[in-house]
Amino acid sequence: MKYVLPLLIVACAVAGMAVWLLTDHLLPGLGLTAVALVLWAVAPPTVGRPGGFTHGAGNADPRRVKEYRSKHPGATMSDAIRATRP
Repeated sequence: MKYVLPLLIVACAVAGMAVWLLTDHLLPGLGLTAVALVLWAVAPPTVGRPGGFTHGAGNADPRRVKEYRSKHPGATMSDAIRATRP
C-alpha cells in the first residue's frame, strides 16, 4: 500500500509525456504532468531522515532487526529499528 502514491506519480508523469509525444497534444500531456508534480509536492517524503532517529539509533540490535525483517518482509529498515529498539 505504501507504494501506491509513488507509482501513481510516476504513472501520471509517464502518461503525460506519452500523450504529448504520441498524440502531439500538448495541453493534456501538460495536465497529466502537472498532476504528477502536485502529487509529488504534497506527498510525504519517501527518502530522508526517518522520524525518531535523532539520538538512539545505535541502540538497535542488528540481529533483532534482521529477524524482524525476515518475519515482516514488507518492513523497511526504519520500521524494523523502531520496532526492535529498547
